[in-house]
Amino acid sequence: MKRIFKYLMMTVIASATMFYSCETTELEDLADPNALSPDLADADLLLNTIQVNYVGAMQDMQYNGAALGRISHMGGRVYYNNFGSGTVSGAWGSLYSGILPDIDAIASQNDEDNLLAFHLGISKAMAAHIMMGLVDSVGDIPWSQANNPSEYPSPSVDDDEAVYDAALAMLQEAEDHLSVAVAVTDDLFYGGNIDNWMKLVNTLRMRAMLTTGDYAGALAMTGVIDSADADFQFNYGTQELQPDTRHPWYRSDYRSDGANIYQSSWLMDLMDGDEAEWQNLTMAYPGVGMEEDGDAQRAISSDDPRRRYYFYRQGWITPGNSGMLFAFEDGPYNWPLSWGGSSADTENGESHSCSLQVNPPHLDFTPDADYNGMKGRWCANFLGYWGRHHGNDEGIPPDNFTRTAVGVYPAGGSFDNQPDIPNYDNYGSLGATGAGIKGAVGLGNGAGGAGIWPIYLSSYVHFMKAEAAMWLGDTGTAAAMMEIGMQHSFDKVLSMGSADPDADSNYFATATDVSDFIAMKIAEFNAAAGADQSLDAFGWPVEKNQLDILGEQYFVAMFGGGYDAWNFIRRTGHPRTLTRSLAAPSESGPFPRTGTYPSGEISANPNILQRQDNNTTVFWDNGATNPSN
Repeated sequence: MKRIFKYLMMTVIASATMFYSCETTELEDLADPNALSPDLADADLLLNTIQVNYVGAMQDMQYNGAALGRISHMGGRVYYNNFGSGTVSGAWGSLYSGILPDIDAIASQNDEDNLLAFHLGISKAMAAHIMMGLVDSVGDIPWSQANNPSEYPSPSVDDDEAVYDAALAMLQEAEDHLSVAVAVTDDLFYGGNIDNWMKLVNTLRMRAMLTTGDYAGALAMTGVIDSADADFQFNYGTQELQPDTRHPWYRSDYRSDGANIYQSSWLMDLMDGDEAEWQNLTMAYPGVGMEEDGDAQRAISSDDPRRRYYFYRQGWITPGNSGMLFAFEDGPYNWPLSWGGSSADTENGESHSCSLQVNPPHLDFTPDADYNGMKGRWCANFLGYWGRHHGNDEGIPPDNFTRTAVGVYPAGGSFDNQPDIPNYDNYGSLGATGAGIKGAVGLGNGAGGAGIWPIYLSSYVHFMKAEAAMWLGDTGTAAAMMEIGMQHSFDKVLSMGSADPDADSNYFATATDVSDFIAMKIAEFNAAAGADQSLDAFGWPVEKNQLDILGEQYFVAMFGGGYDAWNFIRRTGHPRTLTRSLAAPSESGPFPRTGTYPSGEISANPNILQRQDNNTTVFWDNGATNPSN
């Protein structure tokens, strides 16, 4: 999946050419026709390029947080290899080779009329964000000697805390520019809305406060992104031919040869609710009454209503699906997914090694274990979801039309109209043909790729304030902020369902579904211990505490992004319910505190020494550990 993020920037750069202004400079005015001097470059073109480079940098760093937070699948078994020299290579190049020189070029054109104040304001806000992200990812980075190759061809690194301070100073410069700016339309994010850019600046300040331990400041911060109309996101289109404007995940999953991305089994498992409840066993949840048995698509209180928006199942049966044990009245059942002695309907499940894998001993007696003799945990979830376990690197089996694809949110894919088949009664009501199945992914399906890349949404901001309140011991405010964050997440996600013209509105989440789910989670949060850290004999939480519950819901809301999940884990050590890596700790190595520097920079700059492990801590890292590794 990381490869997707790596090549996206090139594609988006091509996509952004449609926004470029025309270059009108006459060649005879140039000393060298092959070298456009900064004072003659088109400032609007430079601004577009900065924004596109920024998107590429965010995608580079968001992969890291999403993979470590189990929001996305991590396909390597060894952490050092996953977070080695490529950890921030894209973001590094975007900042030092692209954004900073382009900011200098814009500044050289700005005169006493300050007509380019908007360009400088938003560019410096984005640059400051990347600076903090690079520090979060690798620690000490060049700054005071950076972007000055004539005097410092091999810049030394600065202390990471000093770079954070420099980034905050740059945010102040951004605010100063924006306060006197005249908006321009060449703005790919907010369309020239200065007020929303000011909210982003304040949100980045709040994020820095939370990261560095100023919890009271973070909680009290105002003028931040607190509503959907200020959400900071990059919007994609549906054009397939170059420039390809579709969401990069859509381009990877909605192809004639089937889906390409493996979704995170942990996230899908968390969102498809309590398996016992789907089996019609009596379950009770705080704050929500018992649901009546009924139709196949009845509301299940523990089932996250965002599930069908996030993930698209290509069929109603997947190899290794434990739910199939309940889909037929008569046995015998042969695992995986064959019944009555026939393998015709297994969709070559036996060729998928992850559905046959023996339980790794380090997962014994954990929720990730091969329990009750049911294999397939490493790739299949209940209700037919087919993804990959954290650290599963088993190669590429012939399962492109089996993999669960990304859904209508955030990639502009398909809304999941597939029926849920947890038991025989539901199967019988649908018929043996699987009536209502939407089918395999394909070019143009769903919303055609017209999705979003979320960077900072109002839901994230409220979750951050909830965390700040937790640090201050104010659990009442934490619950209130968490509730608002969840509601904003649902509002955002559900608003995209109708983007798929083939979506069956009968499957859309209702207001009652949403309110019941939120009520359940808030009641669960209020009933949980605030700081209980007890683990059982196998290192698993005896029960979830409030930070576990908050962290889980924050991570679910971050789907499609996930940049700050890594920071959350390092700050809090939660959620402790994250799935453990498929590789044993002796093989995977310790959870990364930082990544390593780009190999290209190491080769070119003798003043930067490469790390040999992931154990170096960032200045704000308090050493919190997570039992999941």
